[in-house]
Amino acid sequence: MPSLRILADENIPHVHEAFGTLGTVTLTPGRAISASDVQAADVLLVRSVTEVNASLIQNHALQFVGSATIGTDHVNQAALSQRGIPFAHAPGSNADSVADYVLTALLHHATRTGTDLPTRTVGVVGCGNTGRRVARRCEALGCRVLRNDPPRAKNEPEHADQFVSLDTLLQKANIISLHVPLTTGGPHATRHLLDTNVVAAMQPGTWLVNTSRGAVVEANAVRHGLRDGPISALLFDVWPGEPAPAPDLIRDAAVATPHIAGYAYDGKVRGTHMLYQALCDVLDRPATWQPNEVLAAHAPDTWHLAPPSARWPRTEAWHALAQQAYTIADDDRRMRALASHPPEERAKAFADLRRTYPIRREMNRYAVAADSLLAEWHQPVSAGLTMQLTVPGATSSHMRST
Repeated sequence: MPSLRILADENIPHVHEAFGTLGTVTLTPGRAISASDVQAADVLLVRSVTEVNASLIQNHALQFVGSATIGTDHVNQAALSQRGIPFAHAPGSNADSVADYVLTALLHHATRTGTDLPTRTVGVVGCGNTGRRVARRCEALGCRVLRNDPPRAKNEPEHADQFVSLDTLLQKANIISLHVPLTTGGPHATRHLLDTNVVAAMQPGTWLVNTSRGAVVEANAVRHGLRDGPISALLFDVWPGEPAPAPDLIRDAAVATPHIAGYAYDGKVRGTHMLYQALCDVLDRPATWQPNEVLAAHAPDTWHLAPPSARWPRTEAWHALAQQAYTIADDDRRMRALASHPPEERAKAFADLRRTYPIRREMNRYAVAADSLLAEWHQPVSAGLTMQLTVPGATSSHMRST
């Protein structure tokens, strides 16, 4: 079989090692991929920063398009289908990473404000791969959780009683976490889902978490809700106006990060492997690249975490564990520095923070000695933070090669 010409976003990890087994790989900045670039390609691999539309894919030789992302709002799948071009993405690849981020952000803000997190009610809007994980993990911490997902409630009538309306969620939740895809049409469109009316219906003192898409929230509605209304804290990883978010929103957010919630190394490598496997399936060729070695090569100095003091409040103790795996304050500090930049520089700096993001591993790789924790913390740590509990003389599964 002739060697494939593969055009890939330069920020897809290990794309050379994986797809180099199938052809010649050319890397380019995702935002700069053009129709002329694609004309010389058999395979196109992108992230969310590349708009895959009919004008981009005029090349009739294109055999496959893959996106190393959970969401697909940047891909015109109808145009691909009309041309008979197979498409694959990476649903669920970074769901654990995003859930890690949400739990860490909540614990970080709760610790700073002296809030006992399990006393809060969490409303999860969108219960796909990521939302389900966030809901389950918040429940493991002891929070009451309300789930809102109209499409799932309609399509899964046997589970309809597990979901509430958005109105009910707004009335009862004091933490709202968004996990919806960005859609612009249909009965459940999510673009500007959080508008002035929705924000006004929130409970006083609401924390608003957004790790879905920036355009899911309407910027001015959030501004008014934060300054004069019911929102007491923004915990934002995605922003209206990316890649140049408004400086006032950055400054006013309680937690501000540059669209990196899903950037744990495990999830990024998993996404690459999912696309590679999909292309191998399309080509009917064996998948020879496996990610175990590259994951093992980027292990931290230790997987074993120092236990918190049993005298600490539970939220503070869980935060102490979480921040050993992921220090969200570092990402927050780097993001806040962008607020002083003019728009063009801010956009470049935002992209640079994402491009040069340091290695972060998923929490489920880390372990803490079970006998070092209060017994009532075992469930929150193992199911909420998804960390492994070790016992003397036993070998923890985190020692596996990945």
